[in-house]
Amino acid sequence: MNLHDPNLSHDPDRQVGEVFRRLCAMKSLNEDAFDRVVSAVLVALGRAAHEEGERRARALAERTAPRATDVRVTAHARRTGDPDGFDIAD
Repeated sequence: MNLHDPNLSHDPDRQVGEVFRRLCAMKSLNEDAFDRVVSAVLVALGRAAHEEGERRARALAERTAPRATDVRVTAHARRTGDPDGFDIAD
């Protein structure tokens, strides 16, 4: 699929329609060939979804990771070594 085609760029509905149009065109193949095409499309969709999920997870981890300049707050009992201190983080 040529995503640089002006009819497909930035229009998700047209892109999905183009995928279905091309899949329907493949129905003219014999049954085994069509099964292989559908299987390949599903694998490609799964791989793309997995890669996008990992990309988003990396971006989120980078945003939420502590930085060297962050202030670290700890419980008083941990800082002073008070054995009777109540620390709800344990």
